[in-house]
Amino acid sequence: MRVSSARSANRRVDEVRYEMTVGIRALLASPLLTRETDEAAFTVVRRRRTELTAWFDYFCGWALTVEPRHGYARLAKVRAVDSHVAVPRPARRVRGTGTPFDRRRYTLFFLAAAELTVLSRTTIGLLAQRVAHTCAVEDDIADFDSSVRAERAALVDALLLLERYGAITAVDGGTESYLAGADALVLYRADTARLARLLSAPVPPSRAAGDGPDPAALVVEERYGPRPGDGEAAVEAAPTHNQRLLWARHSLMRRLLDDPVVYTADLSEAEAEYASTLTGRSLVRRAAEEAGFLLEERAEGYLLVDADGRSTDDRFPGEGHVKQTALLLLDVLVAATAPVPFADLAGEVEGLLERRPAWARTFRSEGGAARLAEAAVDVLVGHGLARGAPGSLPGESAHQALAAAHRYAVDRSDFEGGA
Repeated sequence: MRVSSARSANRRVDEVRYEMTVGIRALLASPLLTRETDEAAFTVVRRRRTELTAWFDYFCGWALTVEPRHGYARLAKVRAVDSHVAVPRPARRVRGTGTPFDRRRYTLFFLAAAELTVLSRTTIGLLAQRVAHTCAVEDDIADFDSSVRAERAALVDALLLLERYGAITAVDGGTESYLAGADALVLYRADTARLARLLSAPVPPSRAAGDGPDPAALVVEERYGPRPGDGEAAVEAAPTHNQRLLWARHSLMRRLLDDPVVYTADLSEAEAEYASTLTGRSLVRRAAEEAGFLLEERAEGYLLVDADGRSTDDRFPGEGHVKQTALLLLDVLVAATAPVPFADLAGEVEGLLERRPAWARTFRSEGGAARLAEAAVDVLVGHGLARGAPGSLPGESAHQALAAAHRYAVDRSDFEGGA
């Protein structure tokens, strides 16, 4: 009887551990996790919400909100913004190859979201009219003209992203029909609760308004005390010893969980000092184990490997012309003994396009090789495999491979003597 009870208890412990790894990695991949997009993962997060909330708060200082009735969980991630090597994570278009949002699409995304907070049901035409009205009355925003296809395409991309987040649902018609003309008939239902959760910031905009818009004020985290760059507050007071330790722990773990690779040379003095302590190393290893990662510790830095690929929203290597080109350029960068000018990388891509005339037809127009090379280099930089060389002049950029790039290097000896 006692043996049976012990086995049952062990099974429950193993089940909790497994579900924690599933929940952690699902939320890292999709900080706004919805029942519609991944019902199995959402069910696990709902069931383990108390433990997951405590886990993210302890290791990262990130807040987790789970709304079972509304069918979503929101992990309010705050990135380590003080890094000089921070890689931007742009919103990407749902259509096509996932091109990053430009300024216009961001603008229309936020304007549409603001209008939808007061519209439980609306049509795409009425929503476009309200967005156009706001653009017209705001001095710093260009007018929205629904008769221009490029403008309609930008609004479509903004609305498709809102649909992916579950903030709106097209209950009649399809959003992309608006591309054909402004008279398209699409009816939406808005989820105002999810719309309100789209903005992930420690400080509500109403509290950070002040005398004018200051995006930096939205990410001030008072729990760590004054930080460098806080102005007069940093001069009048200083963080306590416990606040400095808490900041070092959370900042280090944010980098490890949010970035593909963390290089020791890129850590701040406080992060590097914390990572070198017995407590710091123990915490990193514990977090990796509880999240289901394999931790690689090298002289150059740290890498958390997700063998199941559950925690990433962007895989490399991967499918598509851009990532295939990135893998090719990585060989060039790894083999080089000095930073490679961008013009040389673009030349490599141009040669590839000439050798493969039926490949990557999207990039066959004038300047296509340079555009493909630029997109491929962005992939390498975003995955921590390459970096722009310091001191490069505008228009004369050069890039070099980083330590993690050697994981993908081709061992030429495997081909020696082969048929």
